[in-house]
Amino acid sequence: MKKFTLFLLSVVALASASKAQTPVNALDFTNNPDKYKGMTISISGLELNTSIKAPVSANVASGVTVSKGKGKTVANTVRCNAPKGYKVVNVNFPNDANFKKCFIMKNNLYSTLPINQSAIKATINFKVEPKFGYTITLFTL
Repeated sequence: MKKFTLFLLSVVALASASKAQTPVNALDFTNNPDKYKGMTISISGLELNTSIKAPVSANVASGVTVSKGKGKTVANTVRCNAPKGYKVVNVNFPNDANFKKCFIMKNNLYSTLPINQSAIKATINFKVEPKFGYTITLFTL
């Protein structure tokens, strides 16, 4: 019985690990980020910019416009505040320059990035949570 339980737990762990990092095309993600809500995905060919300091508490447009009566539209904004122990990271999508979202990374992971470089090509893994920002869990240069 112990072997069967261990086998069953191993199968569940492998199934969750295989879904944990889904490789996604950057264009597919920028066209419909809500499709990947709650998933941890991996996108290659992105640029991390460490030469400029990303804004700590700036409003980042979420890409949604809300109609406010006759001829008035207001851009819906998302606050980009990194919680304690995290830093905001400037991530550029080369295929969509207008896609600006809030990406955060733990301080100890951020400290391993090469500093003062304007375009670091990288593959990043991140958790998709549109309301709170996107949490980068791993990067590969």
